[in-house]
Amino acid sequence: MENLLGARALTPPPSSDGSCQFDLTAGKADTVFFVLGMLDEYQGRNLIEDDDRVEGFYCNEAETARLFRRYIALLAEEQSINPAVREETIQKCLVVYYSKPIASRLNSCYRYTMTDRSLAQGPDGTYRRTANPSLRASGLFARRDGAGNGATDDAVRRRALSYLAGACARYRRDDGFVFANARDKATLVADLLTALGCHDVRIESTTGTIPQSNRVRFEPTEEVSEWLRRQR
Repeated sequence: MENLLGARALTPPPSSDGSCQFDLTAGKADTVFFVLGMLDEYQGRNLIEDDDRVEGFYCNEAETARLFRRYIALLAEEQSINPAVREETIQKCLVVYYSKPIASRLNSCYRYTMTDRSLAQGPDGTYRRTANPSLRASGLFARRDGAGNGATDDAVRRRALSYLAGACARYRRDDGFVFANARDKATLVADLLTALGCHDVRIESTTGTIPQSNRVRFEPTEEVSEWLRRQR
């Protein structure tokens, strides 16, 4: 393993407790959770040790990629993060954004410990440890308990609405959200819609297909409709 990982084999595996190292006060949380809602979790968020990849977009997502770029610029401004973002276009239409400080902050919102069970090769030829967490396990939408842990009801509600608005901007299809694989993200979206008072919330999943499709159908409240309408 040391031959594969190099000096990284002698260091503790990177991890995060999901505490989300952003200023989540006032309206700044809206931007953070909107961006988190847009992130792809195909089989969980693909995290690679020492990587600076923020997010990638498919050829049919050109407009969505531009929207995401505007939001991470706003995120950097509000959070006083270095705003420099490197953009790479692959095969003329696949767009990938890179920024170590932005990626690190977004990844801090996930709870994970990287392992060597699955390795990714880096540009130096050595391999990196990986993790594939989902935001569902982060606890960011947990309401404050008797010991003062978690967020206030109002803060959790606004986080949920912002997250759903971000997910809507990328994954809304007709009367629901559609995710390729990403079962945990689909479940989180369904849980948030239910918590916000939406009716007839259900997940319809395909079987025997690659990728699996998970569609979240629901009847929105007026409040949810208004938040999602802003991104239509």
